[in-house]
Amino acid sequence: MITKNLKIALIEDDIKWGDKYANLEQLGRNLHDVSNGTDIIVLPELFTTGFIVDDSARELAETNSGETVKYLKNLASYYNVAFAGSFLATDDTGNLYNRAFFLEPNGEEMFYDKRHLFTMSGEQQVYTPGGNAKAIVRFRGFNIRLIVCYDLRFPVFCRNVGNAYDVLIVVANWPKVRLHPWKTLLQARAIENECFVCGANRCGADPKGLEYATGGSLVVDFKGNIIGERSTSPVIQAELSPADLARFREKFPAWRDADDFILK
Repeated sequence: MITKNLKIALIEDDIKWGDKYANLEQLGRNLHDVSNGTDIIVLPELFTTGFIVDDSARELAETNSGETVKYLKNLASYYNVAFAGSFLATDDTGNLYNRAFFLEPNGEEMFYDKRHLFTMSGEQQVYTPGGNAKAIVRFRGFNIRLIVCYDLRFPVFCRNVGNAYDVLIVVANWPKVRLHPWKTLLQARAIENECFVCGANRCGADPKGLEYATGGSLVVDFKGNIIGERSTSPVIQAELSPADLARFREKFPAWRDADDFILK
């Protein structure tokens, strides 16, 4: 039985548009505000570039062995912490992906390509969607699933069949104009899946004039209660209790009555 709480930190900051090095340097500065003993640091969607959906995306794309992943792996090893987020990725096919990652301090890695591309922005014209594989990793006693931004709107895709995961990490560039649905959906996914949900969003504005709210990033417990949100620092910190989660799942086992389905 897991007895140790999981300490998680979300970093909510204004992404410098298309400037990978400035964003990596900004991450380095923000790490000074992360508490010692933190287990996971979660970064927003496309944290090194911003949500770019034009031809410049190809110039910024990297492989899994590129500078961004190498830099994060070095930080993970040095600080003994895992990193989650997404970056603008490519591979030997030449396709582009909005690729989520989970990088552990021992060098283990897991990647997931965003399945639900945001058609209202034209994301599907630039990026290739990921497959059906559910990205779940086990880390320090917790089963953790990754999804990216628009994925959050699809409850069947997010369904926690048989308590397969304990923590749902959502990395996003979710705009201020839709802040209420973002927060509501984070809480809904937590309640219906009886899990912790950690939503890491960006803030600031992009060159297209789209604004992102300060304070949009949240950590939510299995009852939908907010247990972590922004104060003055861009770093939002919370502790996730495995004992509390296990007791609630045993006391209120709605997951046992869930409908069977096959996701195509």
